[in-house]
Formats: sequence, C-alpha cells, structure tokens
Amino acid sequence: MQIRKNARSTVATIGALVALSGGAVSSLAQLGAFPASDFDGKTMLPFQLELAISKQAPTTMSASVMRGAIVRAMHSTQNCYASNLTSEQWQSLLNQYQFLPVTQTPTDPNDPFADRFNVDTFRWGPAGTASSSFPSGVAIATNLTVSFPNDGTTWGLSASGFAASGNVLGASLTSQFGNLEKGREYLRQVLGSWRRYGGVTYTEVADDNTLMTNSGSHNNNRGDIRIGGISLNGQGGVLAYNCFPSPGGLAGTLTGGDMVINTAYFNDASTFNATANNYRYFRNTTTHEHGHGLGFIHQVPCNSSKLMEPFIQTTTDAVRIDDRRALGRNYGDRFSGNQSLATARDFGNLSSPVLRSIASRDLSLNGYWNNGANASGADYFKFTLSSAQNVKINVTPTGGTYTTGQQSSSCSGTTTAYATNAIADLVFVLTNSDGSVTIGTVNATGAGTAESFTFSNLPADSYVLQVYDNNAANLTNGANGNTIVQLYDLEVQVGTNVYADPYANAGINKRIGANVLCQFIGDINSAVTENRIAETISRYEWDLDGDGVFETGVAPAASAPKPTFTYVSNGTYPVTLRVRDSQTKTGTDTINVVVFGGTTTFTNTPVTGDQGTIVPFTITGTNLKNVTLATHVTLTSGTGVTVTGTPVPNAMGTQVTGLSFVIAADASVGGHNCRVGNIDGNATYVDFLTVNAVSACPGDLNSDGVVDDADFVLFATAYDLLDCADPSMPAGCPADLNGDNVVDDADFVLFSVAYDAFLCP
Repeated sequence: MQIRKNARSTVATIGALVALSGGAVSSLAQLGAFPASDFDGKTMLPFQLELAISKQAPTTMSASVMRGAIVRAMHSTQNCYASNLTSEQWQSLLNQYQFLPVTQTPTDPNDPFADRFNVDTFRWGPAGTASSSFPSGVAIATNLTVSFPNDGTTWGLSASGFAASGNVLGASLTSQFGNLEKGREYLRQVLGSWRRYGGVTYTEVADDNTLMTNSGSHNNNRGDIRIGGISLNGQGGVLAYNCFPSPGGLAGTLTGGDMVINTAYFNDASTFNATANNYRYFRNTTTHEHGHGLGFIHQVPCNSSKLMEPFIQTTTDAVRIDDRRALGRNYGDRFSGNQSLATARDFGNLSSPVLRSIASRDLSLNGYWNNGANASGADYFKFTLSSAQNVKINVTPTGGTYTTGQQSSSCSGTTTAYATNAIADLVFVLTNSDGSVTIGTVNATGAGTAESFTFSNLPADSYVLQVYDNNAANLTNGANGNTIVQLYDLEVQVGTNVYADPYANAGINKRIGANVLCQFIGDINSAVTENRIAETISRYEWDLDGDGVFETGVAPAASAPKPTFTYVSNGTYPVTLRVRDSQTKTGTDTINVVVFGGTTTFTNTPVTGDQGTIVPFTITGTNLKNVTLATHVTLTSGTGVTVTGTPVPNAMGTQVTGLSFVIAADASVGGHNCRVGNIDGNATYVDFLTVNAVSACPGDLNSDGVVDDADFVLFATAYDLLDCADPSMPAGCPADLNGDNVVDDADFVLFSVAYDAFLCP
C-alpha cells in the first residue's frame, strides 16, 4: 500500500483493485499471469481507470504503453488501489503519481517502472537509529521507541504529495472506539504482532509534539516511530503513508519511519470502522504500514497470503510467512541475539516443579552458520533437568514454497519460486552447560527435512542446544540474500504426552495517564503452540497491578481477554498476562506500564504519641508508589520529631508502611503537620501527629514537685470533662495518665497512688 519515494519512501493507498477480503483471488489480482504483450487488453482494468488512461495518454505516451506500465506498477511497486474509485479519483492518482513511487519519473518510456526488492537497504539499529551500514546479512535486534503526538501537532510531509496539517488521530480514535486509549491499544497490538515474530521490541514514550520530520535518528524527546493522522484529501484512495527507516533529514524525502493515517477513513464502515476479527482491516492496514517503517517492501505474488502484498487483504491476520522471513533477515526472530553459548535463550527447568515441554514456532536462521561475517546463522538455547527424563528434540524447517525475492512484472508468481522450507540443512547439537562435552549431534537428513532424536534417560543437569544452518550455499554475500532465511520450529518434548505451553503476548511496553481507563488486549497475538493435539486458548488471566497475584480473569470469574484498569499513582507497573489452554498449560508475558500525571493525596486517620516514644504509622492516599525514602516524609510544624525506617509502598501506591515517628522527650506537645512528597507531587496532613506530654511525676499536674490538693483540683476538672478531645481540656490532656484519650476512673486510680505518695521522685 505504498508509493515509494527515492527508493526508500512510501505512501499507502486503500484496498486493492478488487476486494481481497476472502474467498477466491480475483482475476485482476492475478494479472501477472498474463504475458506482457497482453497488458493493453482493456478488459484487464476497471472501466473508470480506462477512462482516465484514455484522457491522459495523448499528452504523455500511447495508451497501450501507459496501460502496460500501470498494470506493472500496480503489481510490482508499492501501490494498492480500491476497486470502487471513481474516474476522477483514478485521474487524480494518475496525474499525481503516474502510479509510480512519489517523485520518481520514468526513464524508459517502454519500461518505465523499476523492479523492487523485498527488503530495503536501510534498517533500524539496536538503539533506534536507522542506517545502511550494519553488517550485511547479520540480523540485529532493535528496541524502538514509539509515541503518539498530541492532536494539533503539525503532521505529514509535503514530499508525499499531500499537505501537512494538524494531527487529528486522537479525536478520530476517540470517535471510532469511544475511548482514545482503546484506539491506541489496537495500534500497540499492531506493533505487538511484529514483536511476536521478530527481534523488534517497543517502548512507548512521551512525545514532544514537534512537527513531523524526516529524521531517522533516535531522539530522547519523542519516539523513533511516531504515529499520527490527518485527512489526506478525504477518501480519495490513499489510506495512509509510512516512511522507511532511513536516517533521512534531506528536504523532499520521506524517511524516518513515521506513520500518517488517513483519518477520513474512520468514517467508512467497510474499512477502519469494520469490527470483524478484532478490527482486522484497520490492524492489517497499519501493521502493513509499519512493515514499511521496518524497511520491508511489498511482496509478491498477490494471493492473499502475506501482509506486505501490494493489495490489502483481510483473509489472513497480520504478519505472515514472507513477512516473518523479512524480520529474520534484518532483525532475527523473537529470541534474536541468542547466537552464542553466553547468550543462549534459557527455557528454564523442564522437570520441576512440573514437567514442561517447549514448542517455539517461526524461529529463523540467517545463512550458513560458519560464515565468519554472519553471526546469525546459529541459535543457542539452554534448559535444565532436575531429574532424569526422556527428551525428544525436533527441529522442523517451515515456510512452504512460494515466489519471493526480486519483483518483476508479475504479481502471481512468475518470478522464481523458492522452497523456503528447504533453504537450510538444519543441524542440532546437544552439549553440557559449558559446551565442553557433546552429548549428541543430529544431522540425519538433508535440506527441507526435520531433524529429530530422543535422548533416553537424560540425567539431571543443565544443557545447551545449538541449532544451525549447515548449507554452505547460504552465504550472506550470495546473489540474493533475501532467499537464505530459514524459518523453523523447535520442540523440546519431555516425558510422554507432556504438552507445550501456549504463547502469551500482552502487547508492548506502554504509558498511560493516572486516573485514565487503561485498556489491555490479550487475544490478538497470543496463541497455542502444541500441534500434537487440538488446543485452544481457554482463559486470559492478568496481574494488572504488578503485585505478583493474578486477580483478573481467574476462575471462577470470567476470562478477561480485554480488561481495563485505572491507575492512581505514578510509577512503573509490571503487568503480566497469563494464557491458559485447553490442556491447562499456561504461558505468560510481562509488559511495563508507565503511569504519569498522578495527584498526591494524604487521607488516613491521624496518630498520637507520647514524648519519648517511637510510634509506627501508615500513610494512605494516592500517588505514593515512588515514596521510597524516609526523607520523602517530613514534619513541617512543631519540634523534636523525626521519621525513621524504610518506606514500603503497596503495588498501587495507595499505602505506605515501614515508617515510624521518633518523638523526643522534649518534643513540642500538640499537633504536628506531616508532608509526604517527592518528584511526583506532595500533600500535607495538618495535625497528622499529636504529641502528648509525659511528666516524670504522673499526677503532678501543675509541675510544682508535689502531688497535692492543687493537683487534685486540676484532675477533678479534667475528670468532669472526660474526653481529651474536649476543647476545654488542657493541651496534651495531662490528666489522661493511661493514655487512652479519656480521663476516667482508671486515671483516678493512678492519680490516687501518686496523691498518696505526695512527693515527686
């Protein structure tokens, strides 16, 4: 859905020449099957487009040449078009782009459209800066930041052919989903679908709301990937555009990785408003767009099997086989970086506390493992057994056979067909934990065939498993580097009929304002992994406050695939999704939710204490999660009281324990104001602590060194008042000799003893 600019820019258009939302593939989607000599057949293009060609051709080239060029462009460049465009819309697109990448002009009137390749030369580096200088063929994982600029931020690049204007994506998402955060969560799930298969992770950050630029360099003030939306001249055929991950910075280029969504289509019930399959039309569109933001170019043939085909389709959901291979080529699989024993992916203990099996799907190798220039042709894993077990290891190449690589005029597979499940000759080696002892090397079959072996009664120990491509033909400097990526499934089966845990995906690390309803989605990217038995995900359970306890979606309550939660305190909350399958196996995934903008409150009941005592206390309120030092709690009135201990906030930041007031013997009597505060905010509780006077001679109420009739008069007055809270009671309620906040018979007994003694010690 892209019009490509200077070999690295993109503009996305809506739909397809025909709706490819299911069922048989239209003949128009298979135009590539026709020989080039037949490209001028008028029955091959929509009637309204034929009118536009007839109107345009006399001023440029012959209708026959133009028709052939347009058909090739539709199938071999980054454009995709709707079948219901009017002749005026076709004419506008023809005049503006000639169905070429933006600003690219024909160099050969008989063959004006250049071929395309599925992976761009630019990709993201580990820290979010795009470059073409990374080692060729080496998959490098990246952690990208993502942000949503506020509405009103100037959005768009003029090089797209559309004027920039104020971002309105927030209002559009709110209108469509009834909630801004719900709309953003679907976009986060779009990124989560790429994270599911590739070495690409995402962290949402704040956006500084500067205008959209073409820079692909990391900036701490905003996301590497920024997502906004404007109306691109209404519903005129262009659905969105997305920049490729070039460092860019040059005027007139579409670079930097950012996305521009055409908000006019939020008013279309057949596109962005379509609710079917978790808003698949909207998700496939934006997932496709971000594919370009990762550096991926349209794939052919157009058979509704791949996300990055030039025609949008809703037959499949999000990232598909060819897209996964592109991820493997540039960024590796979701365990990317496990190319050595030291960085092996740890599957943990497979025999304790219960037996577990592993089934990891769609992993990838990136060429011949022993090529010195390529560190991503071998994967390492480790696991532990605490008791002897039979362990069966299966390594199975996947991918199937389809056309890929460099595009030509075809969209139906007339380019070379690759058996992508037979690219690598997979081998696996099991060793002890430090790799010094080889337990077994399994290489019994050739390319395209699974390797399998059962290690009987494998002793309790830790083990390392290496999987690599032994096909020396797959060197990274081969003629077509995009053909060497091998997808494979890894299964480590323990015991008998011990089924594998499902895969959980909670989305991406994100941020949310305090007191804003936070949305979560767990049922888009999570999946079962076991294929020895039919399974489904039966339950979605969540620990939303990060306290380690799953409190949402747990039986007997209803499963919670899309829960909501409100956070009242700033801080980082590790939110965990646990999916449970029909075999009761579970898989988990944890994302961090950063909460900002909380208001600090201090609401609990006040406390009292005597001079010369230590009084434990608890603070309740909101925005207390980051109260982590005793110095965050101070007394702002009175003297002689300090705070000691280590604050222990609860998970939600609504309560802090672990602190005590140390009240000196000469501390000022009466109310003391208490302030809790840090960089998140502050709040003060007036008279939170009341200090009671403590006499060295209980009963000497006038402090003259004797307990006599004068003290009796004072005690009698207090005894009549009874309640220490009575406004007439002397400050500190000195006649309350037992400290129970009333002057009653118990105090009279104590006073009588002191009265009999008469002299103070």
